[in-house]
Amino acid sequence: MPIPVSTRWLAALSLLLPLAALAQTASTLQAVNMRAGPDRVFPVVSWLPARTPVRVFGCTTRWRWCDVAAGRNRGWVDSRYLSNAVRRAPIVNFSVPTYWDRHYRGRPWDVDRNQWSNWRSPGFRPPPPPPMRPPR
Repeated sequence: MPIPVSTRWLAALSLLLPLAALAQTASTLQAVNMRAGPDRVFPVVSWLPARTPVRVFGCTTRWRWCDVAAGRNRGWVDSRYLSNAVRRAPIVNFSVPTYWDRHYRGRPWDVDRNQWSNWRSPGFRPPPPPPMRPPR
């Protein structure tokens, strides 16, 4: 008996699910900064207390830094501060323009995106942090 066309389409579409649907869960082992890129030089997006549950979308080579989401924040956490679940996460690449377009439009550090795009080049120096806004 042939497989119905609708079933074949459904099977094909399931292969195209975004990686977000395949995200793994982990938790922070201690308090840690979530950063705007996979390096300590990137701006801090958020601070995560110990035992914060996170969704892990992928990690850089050798699982050094992982792309995670906690609540409404998305960013990068040093894998030493995450539970061992990250060792099963897929390896992903990072691009400042692509990642920041998706997650950081309008954030204070986004105005310096061109300087951040060179973060791996020799002699890179991070731009100074944006000025603090006075409390309202």
